[in-house]
Amino acid sequence: MGIPCPFVYAEGKPCTGEIERIEVYQADIKWSRTPDGTWELDWYPRSHYHLFCSQKGSHSGWAKSDDPRMKFHWNELPEEVRAVIDACSEPVAVEPDGK
Repeated sequence: MGIPCPFVYAEGKPCTGEIERIEVYQADIKWSRTPDGTWELDWYPRSHYHLFCSQKGSHSGWAKSDDPRMKFHWNELPEEVRAVIDACSEPVAVEPDGK
């Protein structure tokens, strides 16, 4: 089973979908050369994350912007989503010859 969608409808019914995509907005991305000559990719979000549901995407209505209930700052994200982001956030080192 995947990560449950955190969206709750106005009548209090929780969405039955799962998170299928996470987007970060206004991220700082940098490559830095390390002392051993490899390059490291690192990033840091300055703003917020959007979560997307398997059933309703961003839960926006027709011709409307993304629902704010699917936008989160780091400390507001569901724990399971933070775990996914943390697992994928390790810096990536690239050898000088591109390997």
